[in-house]
Amino acid sequence: MRIARVFARKTFMTPTDADAYFDVPPFQAKEYDVAHVSVTFTEDIEWGQFLCQQWAKYTNTTIGGPAFGDEGGEFVPGLYLKPGVTITSGGCCNNCSFCVVPKREGKIRTLEIKPGHTIQDNNLLACPDDHIAKVFEMLKSQKQIDFAGGLEAARITDSVVDKLRGLSVKQLWIAYDDSGRWSLVLRAIERLKQHFPQRKIRCYVLIGYGDDTLDKAEGRLRQVFDAGGLPFAMLYSPGHTEQKWKLLQRTFTRPAATLAYMKNSKDSIREVVGAK
Repeated sequence: MRIARVFARKTFMTPTDADAYFDVPPFQAKEYDVAHVSVTFTEDIEWGQFLCQQWAKYTNTTIGGPAFGDEGGEFVPGLYLKPGVTITSGGCCNNCSFCVVPKREGKIRTLEIKPGHTIQDNNLLACPDDHIAKVFEMLKSQKQIDFAGGLEAARITDSVVDKLRGLSVKQLWIAYDDSGRWSLVLRAIERLKQHFPQRKIRCYVLIGYGDDTLDKAEGRLRQVFDAGGLPFAMLYSPGHTEQKWKLLQRTFTRPAATLAYMKNSKDSIREVVGAK
């Protein structure tokens, strides 16, 4: 069966093969048995629905994806994520107020392990020990490993670090979503930086959520950098969308810009963006 995968947005994770599309159907659309429209972000739902209507004129078409609350099934390499990306588990055992994963996917469940160098699990370290061991065994044959889905800081033990040391690691990602968890994030960074350089210790930092302010957000980003990690600002979509927040996000999503700012700026980000 020939399947056209139609994506509402192109990201660095989406496939780019000949059967992956990002727009209205081309002349060869009728050659497909079915078209799957995939929508990851809720802000793209309207565009995704439009694409679904257009593709439906040529072939059987369905629409779904995380934006529609799909819990996800068994992972198929290369289907909705580019080759090299793998997902070995779904769900999450935490219940963070800003995260929809537990509501959408439920508690942790393990999947069949498919080879890949980019791990996109929501919370790999919350999986049973035997599953984690099998994932690390699979990764021994991979190069440039990227734990893009993130490793929960509170679960990074000396034993986990020892296992990571035996892999060809490109990037390790942790998350700093709550200022009350800084001690856990700091402990994880302290353990990781004994064996990995700062450029490999990446940290998602949630900004703009709840009563967050520009000063508080910048303070957390600086905390991560000063501790030995490389921060990556994650702007909460339903929250602040003002230009000053977007500038802060851009500064702390590009490593070169982050390093330049931290090295050269004597001002706070508040002064740089002209916040009042």
